Amino acid sequence: MKLKSLQPILLGAALALPAFAFAVSLPATKTQGDVTYLSGGAGHDEAQAIQQAEKEWPLALEFAIKAKPHNEFTSNVKVMIQDEKGKTVLDTMSDGPFVLVKLTPGKYVVTAERSGHTIERHVTVTSHGHRRQVFIWAS
Repeated sequence: MKLKSLQPILLGAALALPAFAFAVSLPATKTQGDVTYLSGGAGHDEAQAIQQAEKEWPLALEFAIKAKPHNEFTSNVKVMIQDEKGKTVLDTMSDGPFVLVKLTPGKYVVTAERSGHTIERHVTVTSHGHRRQVFIWAS
């Protein structure tokens, strides 16, 4: 077989490889009530996979500690999300610096707690697009 006839096959394989690599690197999804979420990103590959996938999720949360020259990722963050009626729809501990959450459209209060320090954000989730919130604690 000539090299020219292999080009479409090789190109197809090269294009499929990154998508496959990211799919393999994502942590497993979990369900709590009506909410599906995933958490992780402790390793470089998994962090990249989550960052690539976050646009497919209505809400992406990222956790870091303020540091120089760059902020540092952190994990073991207690995450609580309440709907506009005050009902807790998610209460979990992060397995890494990222949490991706599938929520129905609406207004939510997201609380992230690390080492006794709490940060609260008000977030509106819409039916299209996604919201991203970064939580940064002082070192």
